[in-house]
Amino acid sequence: MKSAARIISIFVLVFCFCTTTYASSTAKLTAKIVDENGASVPGASVCLSFSGAKQGDGGGLTSFCREGLSDKDGLFSDSSGTLAEVGVVADKDGYYRSIQKYEFKSSSFLLNRWEPWNPTVEVVLKKKRNPVAMYIKGTDNLKIPQEDKPIGYDLMVGDMVAPYGAGIVSDFVFTFHANNRAYTDYDCNFTLTFSNPMDGIQEYTFSPKEQSLYRWPFEAPDTGYANTVHKEKMMVPGKGYTSNEKRDIHYLFRIRTKVDKDGKIIEGLYGKIEKEFEFDPTGNIFFGYFLNPDTTRNLEEDPKKNLFKKK
Repeated sequence: MKSAARIISIFVLVFCFCTTTYASSTAKLTAKIVDENGASVPGASVCLSFSGAKQGDGGGLTSFCREGLSDKDGLFSDSSGTLAEVGVVADKDGYYRSIQKYEFKSSSFLLNRWEPWNPTVEVVLKKKRNPVAMYIKGTDNLKIPQEDKPIGYDLMVGDMVAPYGAGIVSDFVFTFHANNRAYTDYDCNFTLTFSNPMDGIQEYTFSPKEQSLYRWPFEAPDTGYANTVHKEKMMVPGKGYTSNEKRDIHYLFRIRTKVDKDGKIIEGLYGKIEKEFEFDPTGNIFFGYFLNPDTTRNLEEDPKKNLFKKK
């Protein structure tokens, strides 16, 4: 009898452990919505995104949202059964949406809840300042028509300059070279230069702590631009692939720069390039850019006002 009772006790313990393990523990979370100055933002739409096992055929995971508005102190709270990671999404008219996450590191077996109970997660909303119309384009594997020759690309036309395209001004000047011996045996490179001495480009990285969907600076810097960029890659049998391309890199640039008699900049066009330049041994180069034509350093684009009209 004692042996049977022990077996039943063990079974009950295992059953309780399994059901507790696979049934999501309850979490409570408070989101605190603030602006860039740390002031509370009331009336923001907040979603606490919980997740758990999907019910029914197939299993897997599903996510669901507990929604509401932040109060006068910028706070919104809710709770639900969930896995360890909870997402927080905040949005309000006049601001850019922000996304934050919180991961619980421990849970209470007896209370069947995540600990700490009801932590406060701060979410920063960036206010929209002055979104403007820009030239917004991805080059869709731009083909460099001739190797070892500087060839211009007009950012406001979105094409190579004549005689290779409809472009007029050489904003970016590409010189491409490749030795394309086989699909897995090649080396290639390109150099990007500019038409004016004060034109240039500089790297920009997004902060890993950034929560906002708008991750760029609102205004381009007026210094720090290099007049050339060189990218190269190679694939060598037996040695593999090497490249000086950078992950998680972006660029800011200035073109059509005008200076006065003392060399001081009086005008220029500023823009940004999302992600690293992509290129291949056949001469295709891809980059996605935003160019502000109003001669200010404003980098805040209005995506609804792309100056490249859809055909």
